[in-house]
Amino acid sequence: LEGKQAGDELEVAIEPEDAYGEYLAELVSTLNRSLFEGVDELEVGMQFHASAPDGQMQIVTIRDIDGDDVTVDGNHPLAGQRLNFKVKVIDVRDASEEEIAHRHIHGEGGHHH
Repeated sequence: LEGKQAGDELEVAIEPEDAYGEYLAELVSTLNRSLFEGVDELEVGMQFHASAPDGQMQIVTIRDIDGDDVTVDGNHPLAGQRLNFKVKVIDVRDASEEEIAHRHIHGEGGHHH
């Protein structure tokens, strides 16, 4: 959006590698239902925090349930997809020092994360 002015309209496409990354088959695995301790009912679409191979926490989504086999996917739901946006610039202003330090904008009412 650099160099754009209020009133400008444009279409923007962001390729997977610049967005949520490519879809990685190695982030899909099948686990035994017994690993989901304390969860009585498992359903496709449920999300859980899990340890990634690098030790970081990641969110996994249940993609399939077949008996005691639960297939989970650690890919972001938009991984592998091209993102397309239609944008209209409403206003332009300089970033605050706090926004520059945090590397993102803060909306009306300030900082909420």
